[in-house]
Amino acid sequence: MPQAVRKARWMAHPQALAALLAADGDLMRRTRAWLADPGSMTLKLKKRTESFSVRLLRQRPGRILADEHEALCISPRSRVVERDVILLGDGQPVVFGHTVLSTSSVKSDWPFFSKLGSTPLGANLFFDPLVGRSPIQYARLSAGHPLMRRIAQALPESELPTSLLARRSLFTRRGGVLMVTDVFLPALEALMRPLPAHVPIEKR
Repeated sequence: MPQAVRKARWMAHPQALAALLAADGDLMRRTRAWLADPGSMTLKLKKRTESFSVRLLRQRPGRILADEHEALCISPRSRVVERDVILLGDGQPVVFGHTVLSTSSVKSDWPFFSKLGSTPLGANLFFDPLVGRSPIQYARLSAGHPLMRRIAQALPESELPTSLLARRSLFTRRGGVLMVTDVFLPALEALMRPLPAHVPIEKR
């Protein structure tokens, strides 16, 4: 497979979202807001759904992807630990999550990682004062990207578009670096609608 297909063009500058979402309109504005939101995706989804769950697809040693090693400053032949999940809102797959970190830092810098199971990663990352975060990068993943192939395998009955929007960022803890990628699935669009304004109940 051509290298260009396996690598996405990740952008971190302010114009990145405008380049990825050239169309205007309410949906595009809401999508930009969700992509750029620095908060916990887990908490955001919990606020907008009656039920939230994590479907663990894999968590095991693997080889780093072609467009990840430079961001993590490690060799392209490095062995890593990777974790893939589907975030479900009201039973619908809304986000594909991919996490990668070096095997040497799992026990020393990310001791909770091996015990996560179906617990959302954000429950640890966003409430640990030792954790720092890099600026968010954005990309549109094409059908040939490894993560797109994994999504298709995990959701064989879903009709997926030829490309999906994604974001990623690095998290640091002590000397360890962990990278989290969120890929927005089609069903997420329904959750992007504005929440209804709270109307206080009039007391009599």
